[in-house]
Amino acid sequence: MKKILPILVALLVISGCTSTSKKSKRSSSNDEVTSENVSSIQTETSITDQSSNNPTSVVTSISNVSPTTGTSYFPTTASKTSSLSSITTSTSTSQSGTLPNNYVIFDPPTNTPIEITTSTSTEDWWNNDLRYDFPTDDWAHIYGENLTTPKFYANEAGGLKMDQKFKGFRTPRFHHTGAKLEIRLGISQVNTAGGTPDKNVPTAYLFFYDASGNYISNLTKTVERETITLKTTEVQIYVTGSNIENVSYFEFRLNALTFKGSQNYNFGIGSVGVHSWTYA
Repeated sequence: MKKILPILVALLVISGCTSTSKKSKRSSSNDEVTSENVSSIQTETSITDQSSNNPTSVVTSISNVSPTTGTSYFPTTASKTSSLSSITTSTSTSQSGTLPNNYVIFDPPTNTPIEITTSTSTEDWWNNDLRYDFPTDDWAHIYGENLTTPKFYANEAGGLKMDQKFKGFRTPRFHHTGAKLEIRLGISQVNTAGGTPDKNVPTAYLFFYDASGNYISNLTKTVERETITLKTTEVQIYVTGSNIENVSYFEFRLNALTFKGSQNYNFGIGSVGVHSWTYA
């Protein structure tokens, strides 16, 4: 019995040591799994934060731009109108000619010229819709001595607002070979306006330029007083003369509010059509 007792004690000691060793190894394994999970969670959190920051910066950028467009009722045109709003152009000294009433001459457009077919066909019109926007950024809005953001009527008839003298527009550059240009200004609406009519000056001018921005003075056209009234829907202008084939773009400049009798009007330009005819 005395010999058996030490053997039993030894067996109990060995059994206890083996159990403790297994428990320690399992605990270490759990610690490694926990550490991997934490690392994975931290990585995912970091990626989520980065992706959530990017949309925020984009939205901020857009919201900073859109209020400057000045055409909130035409949100799809924001990029076009905002690009024009930052332009301020003074008289160019490199161009020849002097405009009536000392109007400034702007630097010419820089677009690739639009080809206008010269023909005798009534189908070959270069038509442009100006009811709610300029067709492209190559068009420019004029106000006084600057190129500025255009304003359009927000109602159904629409049209580029001609509600203050010295407003106007400039076309992009185009190319033609005709002996006569016919220009049709679609009048989208005419509204009564306050003030006393200026009966001593033309309502508007059309100025014509070559590709280098030189003013072709002999082709200047005027829109006479009382031409645009409540029932006017279109103004037709025919342009002929020397250098007509060199015309590359033109400007419309409102010189005074249009009127009839003692009543002033403002109006909208809803379209601009140009035809190059083979004959004068």
